[in-house]
Amino acid sequence: MTPEEKIAMLWERAQIETVMLDFGRALDLGDWPLYRKCFADRIRVDFERLTGFPEIEVDADAWTRFAELALGQVRRHHQYSNFAAKLEGERATAITYMVARHFKATDRGGSTNTQYGWYENSFQKLAGEWKIVRLSHQFQWVSGNDALFDFSEPALAAQMACVFCDANRVKQSGPADAP
Repeated sequence: MTPEEKIAMLWERAQIETVMLDFGRALDLGDWPLYRKCFADRIRVDFERLTGFPEIEVDADAWTRFAELALGQVRRHHQYSNFAAKLEGERATAITYMVARHFKATDRGGSTNTQYGWYENSFQKLAGEWKIVRLSHQFQWVSGNDALFDFSEPALAAQMACVFCDANRVKQSGPADAP
C-alpha cells in the first residue's frame, strides 16, 4: 500500500469507529435521532443471545423505537474497546468489545445489570457516510438483575411484537445472503 492508501484506510476506519462511538453515546444519552442516524434505512439485527429471537431484518425507525422503549426505563453506560475493522471497498465489518451497564432503583433485587461481550457489525457506505447494515450483539455473560427491564410494559411489548414478528425473520440459507 502507498502512504496515501494507508492514510485513506485509517480515515475510513476512524469513520466506522465514530459510528460505533455515536451509537453508544446515543444509547447513553437517549439521543434517539443520533442513534437512528447510525443505521441504514433497513437493517439486520441479531440479538438472539440476549432476546431469544432469531435474526431479523427490520426498518431502522422501528428498531430505534424498540431501543428507546426498552432502554428508556433504565440509566445506561456503554463502553467500547478492542475495535477491529476490515474494509472491502464500500463495505466493512467490525468487532467492537462492549460493557453495557444498566441501573434502575428497585426494591426487588439488585439495581444493576451489566452485559459483557462484543458487537460483530457490518457497515456500508451510503451517500458518503458509513452506516450499520447489520447489528449483531454477542454478549458473553450478564451479571445483575435482568428484572430491571420490564418487557411486559404495553408499549414495549407491542413494539417487540412488531420488530420480532415472523415476517421480519431472516431466512437462514447461507453465507451468500449475508450483507
